[in-house]
Amino acid sequence: MKIKAVLFDLYGTLVGFEPSRFLIQSQVALKYGLNLSENGVSKGYFFADKFMSEQNSIDPIRSMSLVDKNNFFGKYEQLVLSGDGYEVDIKLCKKIFQELQKIPYSMILYPDVIPTLSRLKESHYKLGLISNMDRMGDELLKEFALSEYIDVCITSKEANAEKPDPIIFNLALKKLGIESKESMYIGDQILSDIDGARNAGMNSMLIDRESSHINYDHEKISTLSELLDLLITQNN
Repeated sequence: MKIKAVLFDLYGTLVGFEPSRFLIQSQVALKYGLNLSENGVSKGYFFADKFMSEQNSIDPIRSMSLVDKNNFFGKYEQLVLSGDGYEVDIKLCKKIFQELQKIPYSMILYPDVIPTLSRLKESHYKLGLISNMDRMGDELLKEFALSEYIDVCITSKEANAEKPDPIIFNLALKKLGIESKESMYIGDQILSDIDGARNAGMNSMLIDRESSHINYDHEKISTLSELLDLLITQNN
């Protein structure tokens, strides 16, 4: 069936941190004698983000108590630091995570986003955004100046469900007026994005910007620039 709509994850797919997660992590970790490498931090976030996806599939983080959230993010930070081979006490990990939250940062669009979205709109695809964010979709579109490109933005706050729950995917499809088989979802996490979209009956494609998914044996892309050619091939 021809693909008529393309939907995207937000973080790791359309936007990244500025300054980078490596710079933020290494700045705080060095205070405690932990010397981090860029490859190690990337590896650690791979483990940590996988842990987050698994947690959201069982008990959404946004619904946790403050104590449980603190415990979760202590473990999350522990996994980040493990990428460089460190085994850090959970109490120190909680302290490091709390310090990280005090460092100013912003989330910015990757350079390939606007050119790709523009080409997709010119090719008459409907576009959507689905994110596990505890904010409203309109806020995200305004923040990243995506309103002229994205037709529908659904967040876990609006859907009252997190990826990989099919509910959030189905709500976006309903608002777009598209059948699941007519859509493709692009994301950087296997469980929450790829498996979640497939379980909702959608086509899906992994974007692996940092080459973290070395054991993934299905087709994937490393930049959004590859997307339109991929869709043309699939629709022919």
